[in-house]
Amino acid sequence: MISIYFRPDSTQILQGSIRKDGKLHIEGYEETDAALPFITEDGAAAEANLQRFLHALKEDTDVSSDDVLAVLPDYLFSYIESIEYINKENLAVTIQEQTGETIDNLYLTQPLATESPAPDRQSVYAIKKVFVDRLVEASMKERIALISVEPASMAFYRAYGKWSEEMPLVEMFQEHASIITYSPAGGIFLSDAPTMNEKALLGEGAQSNASVSTAYAANDFAAGQAYANVNTDMPYIVLTDNQRILDIPSIRFRMPQEPVKFPDFVVSGAFPEEMEMLWMPCLGTLLQAYDEAPYKDKEKSPAYDALPPFIHVSSANLLPDLARQAARNRQWKRIIQRGSKAASMILGTAIVAELAAIFYFSTFHIAPNLQADYQKAKADLQTINVETDVIQQAKKENQQTFQALHSLTAARPDGCGFTELKIGSDNPEGEKDRSRLDYVTLTAIAGNEMVFQQFRENLAGETFFQSPSINSINADSNGFKTAKMTIARGGGKE
Repeated sequence: MISIYFRPDSTQILQGSIRKDGKLHIEGYEETDAALPFITEDGAAAEANLQRFLHALKEDTDVSSDDVLAVLPDYLFSYIESIEYINKENLAVTIQEQTGETIDNLYLTQPLATESPAPDRQSVYAIKKVFVDRLVEASMKERIALISVEPASMAFYRAYGKWSEEMPLVEMFQEHASIITYSPAGGIFLSDAPTMNEKALLGEGAQSNASVSTAYAANDFAAGQAYANVNTDMPYIVLTDNQRILDIPSIRFRMPQEPVKFPDFVVSGAFPEEMEMLWMPCLGTLLQAYDEAPYKDKEKSPAYDALPPFIHVSSANLLPDLARQAARNRQWKRIIQRGSKAASMILGTAIVAELAAIFYFSTFHIAPNLQADYQKAKADLQTINVETDVIQQAKKENQQTFQALHSLTAARPDGCGFTELKIGSDNPEGEKDRSRLDYVTLTAIAGNEMVFQQFRENLAGETFFQSPSINSINADSNGFKTAKMTIARGGGKE
């Protein structure tokens, strides 16, 4: 797994995996130039730059053959609030009133809920769809399996894991800052803190201490309004490595007494301990892997071992279901391709070894004492012929799945993925005509239906197939197009 935190000042990339010991092992990390502007800015130039960034990432890491999870800073979100439960219609009205954005232009996630003895509340994140869609589109063009996009604060809280404590988090960048507050008494909300960005604080001199105190006091007051019970002395976690800012008295006074670092079930290897706090969002999004089996039961998951029973944490993933499934399908396709190449290499090596053995042993004369074995083999010739017939029959029924998949992949245009794919027939000898006509059935996904026409034209040029047909084209609520297609078997090499 690879996580990418798109910060406004830089881009953090972290690679890790859960191994047999149940721990997450960090396998590599890198920090590069900021790529977030390519997501937030409009225009073809930004789109091209984002695609170039992902393409370069493929050359430097294993991003082309692994799951990718993205993290976005919280200031980019239109709405982060802890609310009492309301139905979807009322929630849409509330968000539109407070943000001016219609619900159709936003992706929503509700990753945290509290219940008695805490108040019944839900934490809601909403972000403009265009930011997520740009990232999805660029990933599809580069054939990267993007399986998650989530807010930095939720990823941080998952990594920090102190679910029974208040956790105000100051996301501080060069020109942006916000305070995201978590409380077990009611969830998560955001406070804008424009005076707490690095540029502002470093430019104020002695006045910076008063600015921090004012921002903290305003957030403490907002927390008191949001939660029935709150600790007004709660420590503030400030995500910056600028020592001048960390030395501001108001910041130093409210910092946690214990260092903020990776949890014990993470094997960090050579990762610098002094950098762990700044990389918590990048790590936290990887911990979503513990939401899968065998850790799906949160009582068995090390990421949630300190979670009180009245707090319920679920996915903060903002990707639409269709995009997630398309990413998973691309990953399976790559696995099949790698398996095909490996199998071809093994078979090729075996053939060379067999030919070498034949040549070697052909230089020997058969010893007299082996003649009896030869005569016995001749007597068993009938059994050998039966086995040969079985092999020949298997060859006749070979539906050339790997060759078909290779040809499909070669013909598929950029921006087109598969959500369903079936090659061959379960009973090729019993339904020869039908199995040839419906040799391939698939459902393709793309942002533009003209991509399907290009796909069909590309398939028509493949000698392995014939008569590619688009049976239907539909659109979903997220703007993606899906097409159901059938392809007959052609006259390619058997």
